[in-house]
Amino acid sequence: PPLPRGRGDATYVYFVHSDAAPGGRWTQAVTDYGGEFSAIVRHANFHGAQFHPERSSRAGQRILANFLALA
Repeated sequence: PPLPRGRGDATYVYFVHSDAAPGGRWTQAVTDYGGEFSAIVRHANFHGAQFHPERSSRAGQRILANFLALA
């Protein structure tokens, strides 16, 4: 998967709100915080992150680099 490429399974990222999309067909990464939900989704050429990569240290830098590499 393009966005989570290069990050470990136990990567910590910064969530700031209580929105939580359930895991599903287009989920590429999940988080578990009071229940499992989608952290990264992809459908065709649409990609999205439920968290703030710009506030997520090195893991966020890697995910933002992966976003840029999609172009």
